[in-house]
Amino acid sequence: MLDFETTDLSGSAMIALDVVPSTNDLAVEAARAGAEHGWTVRADLQTAGRGRRGHSWHSPKGGLYLSIVLRPKVPMQMLMGLPAVTSLGVLDALEDLGLSGRVGVKWPNDIVSMPRSIATPNSSHFNRKLVGILVEARSSSEGAFAVAGIGLNIAPAGSTSIPPEIQAAIEAVESVRRAQRDSSGPGIPSLDPISLVEALPEGAAIPSTAEIAERLRTAVLARVNRWQRAIAMGLGTAGPLAPILSSYADNLPMLGHPVMVLWPNGTPAAAGYFTGVDAWGRATVKLGTGEEQTFAAEAVSLREV
Repeated sequence: MLDFETTDLSGSAMIALDVVPSTNDLAVEAARAGAEHGWTVRADLQTAGRGRRGHSWHSPKGGLYLSIVLRPKVPMQMLMGLPAVTSLGVLDALEDLGLSGRVGVKWPNDIVSMPRSIATPNSSHFNRKLVGILVEARSSSEGAFAVAGIGLNIAPAGSTSIPPEIQAAIEAVESVRRAQRDSSGPGIPSLDPISLVEALPEGAAIPSTAEIAERLRTAVLARVNRWQRAIAMGLGTAGPLAPILSSYADNLPMLGHPVMVLWPNGTPAAAGYFTGVDAWGRATVKLGTGEEQTFAAEAVSLREV
């Protein structure tokens, strides 16, 4: 799709495409071809987007899908902190757009919001998914790197049409993934989506897709670069989230609430109160017995009950 011998691979480049299978896959290819820290590709629609654990990442027309190449100068094991760092960068950009107090992080890194009809900021109604984030670490001849994939719902689902041939490609990919899910169990229920149009105050101006993409990239890179400096100063000895742990915890609206811990196939693993996150990003849940149990994001998901 892209000829990397002629494509600008500098860190300031933002490649804009209409339709792609996956911006993350393109960014991985670009990074292996030499794309610099900050190189970004964005698209209006993905036919084979994916989320954590290979789940489908629904990428309808009316959204923004972009992936940023990240090459922080940190030890490889520190790359585990990038999903949380990326989520805080996305929050910074969204708050700058007018959503201060109305967005938060759904552990470990997706962004949730609430309809504008809910007047109380910082309430417990952060139960609609506004942004999906998928950070993937990879290696190349130049060393380890990561790609931060960000999918933002700009317009409400179904408000724009998709050409029949593109819809057919999306349905073909989803059919294969559905068959894979059916063989492993019902899976974890998805959060209902919300769009930027629905979350911002009524009548608020929506910047162009290009401007939103640039704001997201700028904010994420600012967070990554600050985090990199903190790691270099030795502030990550307890774990990769140590330099950002206070800010990260402050933006977890589910913290302190009763939750169900779910295995990837959707079956319950435990239930209790979400009481904290450690410097490796693991969630601590206080069970009914009073015992506290720690869960890794790679193993489980949390749902507020």
